[in-house]
Amino acid sequence: MFVKEMKLLIKYGIELDISGLECKVGYKGDALLKFSSSEQDTIQKIEAFCSRADIEYKISYNKAKATTDIFCVFAADTYKLK
Repeated sequence: MFVKEMKLLIKYGIELDISGLECKVGYKGDALLKFSSSEQDTIQKIEAFCSRADIEYKISYNKAKATTDIFCVFAADTYKLK
């Protein structure tokens, strides 16, 4: 199950320079983590973690907050990133 991977990613992420963390769980069993940071190095480290753990992710820039967001999807078969 993906809960173990989520916990590892959360523990890893909170040690970095993040400005926000959101966790959403859907009724279909899907889960989404969103990390926000103004530090590009932080986003790259989370991206590398996701790549090693085979976690689907998407990176986008939030102009309103001047931060970069990385969305990490668990149980990607029920939730697709656009």
